[in-house]
Amino acid sequence: MRFIKLILISVVVLSLLVTGISLLFPSTVIASRAIEINTTPDKIDYFVSDLNHWQDWMSDWKENKVRLEKNTAYIGTQTIQFLSKTNHSVLYRWVATGQSPYLVQFEWTQLKDSSYVVHWSFEQKVKWYPWEKFQTLLNDKLLGSKMELELQNLQAAINQKSAL
Repeated sequence: MRFIKLILISVVVLSLLVTGISLLFPSTVIASRAIEINTTPDKIDYFVSDLNHWQDWMSDWKENKVRLEKNTAYIGTQTIQFLSKTNHSVLYRWVATGQSPYLVQFEWTQLKDSSYVVHWSFEQKVKWYPWEKFQTLLNDKLLGSKMELELQNLQAAINQKSAL
């Protein structure tokens, strides 16, 4: 009986400790990357604002079947929905099965004559649950390297379009 009591108390204390530590993590996590591209804002807008053109630079779209319906793309277990657009930014809602939704934003800012910084960010709001908070620790590592690769693909697609 003492052994069972010890196990129960240990489980409760460990659960409270893990939950307490997870409460120190932020509830909003942003993973972002940027790249400098020599181009015009119209070419950036062409590739990032229209889901029909994502196949030209998103590697997942080349490898998997994408179904487009109006302003929403369905790829595997993910859904990407267009939300809004301005002259220098576009906003999407990206939902992956088993995760809280992301707000995905592309912004492009002019540096000099024909040079723009394209900034891509994933913002995720999570609940207080410890497993969600600990999952956010991996977001920058997992998303970051993929975002860097896709931004290079975007730059290559824009350069290829410029050469035509």
